[in-house]
Amino acid sequence: MRPEKGHETDMPTANQFLKYLRDALNHLYDPDRLRHNPLVNLLGIADRFDAPSRLQNILTEAIEALKPRGDEPPRSPSRRIYDLLLYRYVQQFSQKEVADQLGVSVRHLRREQRAALETLAYRLSAQFNLEAKLREGMDVEAHAQATTVSPTVNEELAWLKDASPESSADLDQTLPAVLDLARPLATQHGVRLEITLADALPSLSVHPVALRQTLLNLLSVAIHQAPKGQVRISAAPLRWGVEIQVRCRRTIPGARSTLDGEETSLNMARRLTTLCGGQLALSVDETAFDANLFVPALEQSPVLIIDDNADTLKLMRRYTAGTRYRFFGVQDPERALHLAGRISPQVIVLDVMMPQTDGWEVLGRLRQHPLTSHVPIVVCTIMAQEELALSLGANAFIRKPVTRQNFLAALDRQTARKEQGSH
Repeated sequence: MRPEKGHETDMPTANQFLKYLRDALNHLYDPDRLRHNPLVNLLGIADRFDAPSRLQNILTEAIEALKPRGDEPPRSPSRRIYDLLLYRYVQQFSQKEVADQLGVSVRHLRREQRAALETLAYRLSAQFNLEAKLREGMDVEAHAQATTVSPTVNEELAWLKDASPESSADLDQTLPAVLDLARPLATQHGVRLEITLADALPSLSVHPVALRQTLLNLLSVAIHQAPKGQVRISAAPLRWGVEIQVRCRRTIPGARSTLDGEETSLNMARRLTTLCGGQLALSVDETAFDANLFVPALEQSPVLIIDDNADTLKLMRRYTAGTRYRFFGVQDPERALHLAGRISPQVIVLDVMMPQTDGWEVLGRLRQHPLTSHVPIVVCTIMAQEELALSLGANAFIRKPVTRQNFLAALDRQTARKEQGSH
């Protein structure tokens, strides 16, 4: 028998509600699974013929309602909650893919995933006036703190967004300087620092101050994790960049993985890394601390992507991570020419379905302007207008939605043609 809607004895506990919510999100595109999910009763849609699609819309709209403001920094808690829910459930990426995108370990992702689900559950319970019993056990205060961003931190890091694209760091000089700064702390805790640098490391496309502070944050946490132990730092070239590893075995097994101050340091390291176009993956458990920092090399090929949709830019940033291409995205087409003058893009990717400015007009301007007239332009749109795009001066056309493989293949074709033409 179907439970009476809103009857207190039929209300699930917070953990049960989270279980129902997780199951619905994991099967967001499975109508039969959604129809039999207890949420259709709890949300009062069980009698609808379109209950599965209605539940799907409720969940996706609730996630979209958590989307932070456009000026929210990439690593703010509220944006991480939204990004996790979007990638994991709406776009159905695996836990490993989401962890890589957010720069955390899969184990750490599971902890963040629980907090994100609680945030979404709290929003749904408020939206549908479910009894207070449902919210027992949900950390409402933590949710309020998670969605609050310190303006001081944002202002402190704003300069990095405007830093010159030509900013570079030499790891052969930066890392020894960082070790000199960290050595007194290591001595205080009885920790030995061991460094291994590969030969012929490339110059890095990162502001030296940001790289130095990121490494200091990682080393500080590692030193506290391994009193009277050893911290190993290594750097080796990867394709299109350098991988820096900070590792140690924990000398006090069973203690908390990280303390609050250490979490703050790691979050700052993540934010600095993202602002500089790198990636940071962390694994912290009872036995070891392991940080893998990828920093792009200076010789990457800059790609300018013009698209008014912030989520599309975020996806394309993810597509270019760890490749030969350095991502530069802009939502306002009016800023595109100014940015092109700064970065000298090897390829421009242009959307034409933009509300404020006609993309075809932007294509014409790019083709006529001396800064961009010679740059290959790839039109990327949901419209089936390849012939029109090519006739108006585009070099290639790809239709949305586009996979990472097809996106990178389009960039490869244009850069190859450009390199052949220069010989």
